[in-house]
Amino acid sequence: MHLRGVRPAFAMTPALGAISIFLICASSPGCQDPSRLPPRAAGRSEVPSGAGATPGAEFADSPIRFRDSTAGSGIAFRHTSGNSPEKHFPTSNGSGVAMLDYDGDGLLDLYFASTRGFPLDAPGPSMGNRLYRNRGDGTFEDVTARAGVGYNGFCPGVAAGDVNNDGFPDLYLCNYGANVLYVNRGDGTFRAVERSGAECNAWSSSAAFLDYDGDGRLDLYVACYGRWSYDEPHEYCGDRARSIRMFCPPAMIPPDRHFLLRNRGDGTFEDATERAGILRKDGRGLGVVAADVNRDGRIDLYVANDGCPHFLFLNRGDGTFEDVTATSGAASNAAGRYQGGMGVDVEDLDGDGLPELFVTNYANEYNTLHRTTDGHGYQDISEAAGIVKDSMVEVGWGCSLSDLDNDGWPDMMVVNGHTDENLAELGREGVYEQPTRIWRNRGDGRFDLVADPGPFFRVGHVGRGAAFGDLDNDGDIDVVFSRMDNLPAVLLNESPPRGWIRLELVGTASNRQAIGAAVEVVLDGRTLHRQVKGGGSYASANDPRLLIGVGPVERINRVEIRWPSGRRSTLERPELSRTHRIVEPVPPGSKPGPDPPGSPRDGRS
Repeated sequence: MHLRGVRPAFAMTPALGAISIFLICASSPGCQDPSRLPPRAAGRSEVPSGAGATPGAEFADSPIRFRDSTAGSGIAFRHTSGNSPEKHFPTSNGSGVAMLDYDGDGLLDLYFASTRGFPLDAPGPSMGNRLYRNRGDGTFEDVTARAGVGYNGFCPGVAAGDVNNDGFPDLYLCNYGANVLYVNRGDGTFRAVERSGAECNAWSSSAAFLDYDGDGRLDLYVACYGRWSYDEPHEYCGDRARSIRMFCPPAMIPPDRHFLLRNRGDGTFEDATERAGILRKDGRGLGVVAADVNRDGRIDLYVANDGCPHFLFLNRGDGTFEDVTATSGAASNAAGRYQGGMGVDVEDLDGDGLPELFVTNYANEYNTLHRTTDGHGYQDISEAAGIVKDSMVEVGWGCSLSDLDNDGWPDMMVVNGHTDENLAELGREGVYEQPTRIWRNRGDGRFDLVADPGPFFRVGHVGRGAAFGDLDNDGDIDVVFSRMDNLPAVLLNESPPRGWIRLELVGTASNRQAIGAAVEVVLDGRTLHRQVKGGGSYASANDPRLLIGVGPVERINRVEIRWPSGRRSTLERPELSRTHRIVEPVPPGSKPGPDPPGSPRDGRS
């Protein structure tokens, strides 16, 4: 998250700061000689340096376009970081946002998390977390008080999942202190579960829902950052002579353990971390994604850590995981350096059926993309993919490997923003407000930085958590992300239309949300591989529905679904550009749970 591998001078002068930055960059594997980078494709243009451009960056023309609809959305939520001249470390990391259909009307609603200043019991400006209901006309209404989810503490992250399989998504808050589980009553309100067993009482960052033991109930992986207390003395980082602090580097924060919480099925959770074989205490956790990375039908875990190895846990299918962190090659960059991982995602980017692993990192590093050929060993292919040079300058947070133009090839989107707003005062290089980046998948293993996805991208922002999904149900991926001490950004996708199909999967023997389901979309001459994931991005929750772009095709031959239970479903020649609701085949003698009121019935069962 902060400067890597260097302990700052506690009375750092501007000159020393500049020297320190040079030394860090000179010794970092992320600061590569541009002449060693692979050549760029023809048909690209160079844009003058400015607030929204990396100096010397090359860009590609692209059909990907977004419109900033924040101003007219009715969303008045404003994030509070709690940042102060004392630079309390947790206040640098921001918060996330969740997309969920909490009332079952077929429209994605938005839940925003917020932090606050220290000490936490002091009065402050924070308005707390807020829930906004999607009206379906491009506007949202604040229903926080009515729904009973107005938590007003220090909340970095939020996850959404149906923990009791009743068809209504519940909310889980990752806090500094005790975490909170809000169970959806199904009538537009939530109740906070007392003594849920999921409190953790740590400094949690992100969480991912998954059914790791295959019992049909959603469990939780909770990523925790480190051990920090307001009541303990803190070292002075910055320029003491001028009384200007900066945030200290993460090496000064001891990492803390993470949690794997097993759903007991009675509304409570139990700590199963050690029993599952993944109790580690060497990761400052910031992002986590649950997905089947080796195509064995079992859901695995990939965790982005700050200045520590990224964890990779492969599910054995017996309630335990194999910890392949040290041997996978996905724990570090190509040079074996641990980078400042924040956001994370998993997706098949090249069409071979095996998903790549993606992590966003700190400035003077680069966003890392790891590829595998067997689901166990990974190689850093960031340079070959063409994303090293254009991701060196910014500090990356929320992210997604989503098909933003529905051509059948997942693209990359990264929300950026520095941690320190007083870099100029300290004589440091860098910009606090940084542009949001999109890389378009060319389909040949390389990505092009998109030149101008819209006016919003021409200026910088201080982004943190980001959620991805179809807010307006028009068949493309929209984006909402949290901005430090500011309104969120609501970006509607206005790329030219292409073919798509949306799958709303309903588990019966599997968990209701079908997290862990694998989908193959068979076209003429090509098969697309997608899956229903848990977690992803940073501190946020994405659209639980599976939207799959298929490009300019006239038909889909079939869709094949492998449910987490192992059962299979097939859709023959499903209609394009519509939602298909598919219920897992019901085992003999049982039936699916109740449908939430107002659920769309425009698909096939």
